[in-house]
Order: sequence, then C-alpha cells, then structure tokens
Amino acid sequence: MKRQKVLKKDSLFRERHRKELLRRTRELSALLRVAETATQSLDPNKIIADTLEKSLDILGFSVGNIRILDSEARGLVVRAVRGLSSVELLTNVIPFDSPHRSVGKIVFETREPYISLDVRKESSFRHGFLAREGVISAAFVPIMSKNRVLGVMVVGGRKFHKFLKGEINLLKSFGTQLGAALENAQLYDEVSKGKTYIENLVENAGDAILSTDIEDRILTWNRGAEVVVGYRKEEIIGKHLSTLLPPERFHELAAIRAKVETTGAIRDLEVQSKRKDGGIIYLSLSVSPITNVEGKIVGFLRIAKDITEKKRYEQRLKDLDKLKSDFVSNVSHELRTPLTAIKGSVDNMLDGLTGDLNEKQSRYLVRIKSNADRLARLINDLLDLSRIEAGIKLKRTNLSLPTLAREVAESLGPVAAEKLISCEVECADNNLTAWADPDRISEVLTNLLGNAIKFTPTNGKVTVSLVRNGDDWAKVSVTDTGPGIPSEEATRIFDKFYQVTQSERRKAMGTGLGLSIAKALVEMHGGKIWLESEAGKGSTFCFTLPAEQPAKFAPLFK
Repeated sequence: MKRQKVLKKDSLFRERHRKELLRRTRELSALLRVAETATQSLDPNKIIADTLEKSLDILGFSVGNIRILDSEARGLVVRAVRGLSSVELLTNVIPFDSPHRSVGKIVFETREPYISLDVRKESSFRHGFLAREGVISAAFVPIMSKNRVLGVMVVGGRKFHKFLKGEINLLKSFGTQLGAALENAQLYDEVSKGKTYIENLVENAGDAILSTDIEDRILTWNRGAEVVVGYRKEEIIGKHLSTLLPPERFHELAAIRAKVETTGAIRDLEVQSKRKDGGIIYLSLSVSPITNVEGKIVGFLRIAKDITEKKRYEQRLKDLDKLKSDFVSNVSHELRTPLTAIKGSVDNMLDGLTGDLNEKQSRYLVRIKSNADRLARLINDLLDLSRIEAGIKLKRTNLSLPTLAREVAESLGPVAAEKLISCEVECADNNLTAWADPDRISEVLTNLLGNAIKFTPTNGKVTVSLVRNGDDWAKVSVTDTGPGIPSEEATRIFDKFYQVTQSERRKAMGTGLGLSIAKALVEMHGGKIWLESEAGKGSTFCFTLPAEQPAKFAPLFK
C-alpha cells in the first residue's frame, strides 16, 4: 500500500514536470516565432504589424493594437490594429501631458503590465472605445528596449478571460522582443540616412574625391572628379592611378604612399595631373589612409582641388612683380646719373669753385642739396627694396654683434650730437655673435638707430641692447625716449611707404621704406622683428638673429 502511494506520488510529479516542460517549450517556441517575425525586416511598420499578428495567433486572442511613442504627436499613436474598426480608437492619441491617467499612460509610466478582466466596469477606460467594440478582457504590456518604453501592446477578446501568469510573462517578452527589433530598425535607419547623406555630400562635392586600393587602383570616383579630370566613372574605375599622371610623375605615387604610411596623412600637397584630353592641371591634394578593423591600411582616400587658375594667377603676379621690380630698378639707376651730376655741381658751387656766392644764392643751393640728398636716399631705398624682392643672396658669417653695433652707433654719432642725444650700446657679453650677413644687419641697425635719433627730442637718449635669447638666438633692441607710437598705428609700422603721423608736428621727412626693408632683411635671416611702444613713453624695436650656424644647415652656407 505504501509502495503504491509512493508510485502514485512519483507519477503525479512526473506529470506536473512534463506539463511544465511542455508549457516552457511552448513559450520558448512562441518567443522564437515572435523573435523571427520581428527580425525578418528592418521596416518598423512591418515589424509592428507582423509582431501583433503573431502574438494574437499564438495566444489565441481576437483583437489587439500597438501604440508607439511619437514625439511629434507628443503621445502614443496607433501603428497596428487587428479586430478593431473604431475610428475614434484608431485616431486617438494618448498624450504625455494629459492630467487623465489612462491605461496606456499608466503602462507607459509604470513600465508594468495592466490587466483588465472587464473593461466595461473600469473607470480608467473613460472613452469606452474597447467596450463599444465588444471587447471584455484585455491586457496592456509595455514595449521596452534598454529600459526605455517605446510603446504599448494591447491584446484581448470579446469573451471573459482570466489571464494566466504565463500569458502575462509571455506578453512582456513579446514586448521586449518588439522593442529590441524597433531599436535595431531605428539604428539601421539612422545609419542608412547618414550613409546616404555622406554619399550625397561626396558625390556632389566640387572637389575630386576618389578612393584607391593599396596598389593605387581606383575604386570610387565622384562627380567632382569627372569635372576636374574629365573621365566618367565607368571609364576610370578599376584603372591604375598612373592614368591621371604625366609619365615623368609616376614615381610620385610610391613616394606619396610611403609618406602616408609613415605620417598618417598628407595635406595640401601641390601636384600635377593629366586630364582625359591630355591637358596638364595643378591640384592641391590631400591623402588619408583607409584601414580595416585590424588597423591595417587597405587603401587611400584622395581629395583634390583644382588650383590651375590659382597657379596661373600666381605666376602672372610673379611676372608683374618682376616687371615692377625691374622698372623700379631701371628708373632708379637712370635717376642716379643725373642726380649725381646735380649734387656734384651744387657741391662745387657751395665750395666756391664757380665764384663767390651771396647769402641768397647760398641759401637756395643748400636747399637744392638737401632735396637732392633726400632724393638720393629714396632712390637707394627703392633699389634696396627691389633687390630684396628679387631675392638677394646673404653672405653669412659669425658676426660680432657688439662690434657691429658700436660701429653703427659711432657712424651716427654726429647726427645724435647735433640734437644733444646720448647714444649707448649695452652688452654684457662681448663675445655675442650672430650667424648673419654683416652688410645687411648693418643696414637694419642703421635704419632703426637713425629712426630712433630722428624721433627722439633734444637731450634724449637712444640705447642699443644686445642679449642672448635662449640657446639659439641673439636679440637686438633699439630703445628711444621719443613720443612713442600709438597702438592703432603699431600694426602698420612695417608696411611699405607707411609713416607714423604726429599731431604735434609735421610729418617726418623720409621714404617710409626703412622699416619694411629692415623687416625683410631680418626675416631673410630666419629671425623676427617687432615693436614695443606706448604713446608718450618712447619706443623699442626688437629683432632676433640666429646666434650661430645651425649644424643641419651647414652645407647650405659654405
């Protein structure tokens, strides 16, 4: 008897286990079928409609709908329906900001299912849409993805139904499956739109954009490339990039590949290319590597801007600039000959070689001499400027800066003495040198020191300071006690022909070329020149020069 009870109990246990296993199998099978349905498409509308149909068929319900969150409508809108035809229900939006807590809003906010055994008896269904359709029992479950509610799924029937725990869990799983599928579809749509947008940008860009494999075979070719080079897409894809180069430029491809592999990218490289019609054009080229998931370079992206017209304009400007420099040089040389004769004659007359002069004659001749000297200075400045623009060759040496500064200061000493201006050279290191052309730096110092004396009032002071500026540079400063230069004019002080306006006196006599010449000469040495000034507190012009010959440039300066 006891053995029979044990056998019966064991049989009941096995039967319950079999039923539970069967139930779990059916649930997993149902989940699998819904998952397959949800992942068979990337169209959100098809995913929603198919999931609703499959869910209703599996659970044996006759009516249902799915509402999805719509940011534009600011609420939940119906996106799929079965067994319901009420226009009011299908067009009704469950708003976010409504004070009424409808069932859809409750599910959306709580993220939990809402089960109604009889929708006709609950006040939450205030509109009565489902009741008017004959629905009695209904279940509402959230559609979830990554802890976000994307919508609400409703299933039900026109008969009384008590929802089992397994059915509710299955509906929740259906909602999760649908949420994940919708999230994937949305991501795919965003990626697809982004890809299309980028493709349109590339295709319609005015510049030539193309990609090649690691062996420089052309893989992609945009409309800009068709315009720039002349080849249609179907004519050029698959061809080697050398098709676009003159034969003498083929070697550049290997050099570009090697540089990109080493540095990662090339920007704004000027190259020559050959059009389909055989014409040569100039391009500004940028090249970037294309890598696979392992980071290995599998190709190259090239972006090229046609700069042929720009190069033509640049060459034309160079030609015009040379014509201008040649004209200025020729005219200046032609002016020097008669001017020298005029100066010589005036000097002879002032020296009494032509006879005695009265006071009035002497005064006129002195004025002629003064203006002739000014004209000579202008001609010399113009000649210096034309030579600099033509590209003079520097004759560099290890130059003693203290010696040069004292020589320049001594040469201008009489000019300073006329105005009772003290002119000093300060240098703590008498061995300070610069790798520079002595004649050119003498010209720079003469310009700066001459200006300082010119604009410093009587009994003023001009100081030349020489210091080492770091390990590689020497710094020269010329400071005066003049009126200073207003900040609004300081930015233009090195422009050609520009002269500072002084309100308290007339414009100083000069060409306005001295500082621009000084700037050009300093920059030719690799240094820089700048102004430190404040109106009413004097001015300091500073410039730097290489302290010694750079070892890496030594062969260039033999």
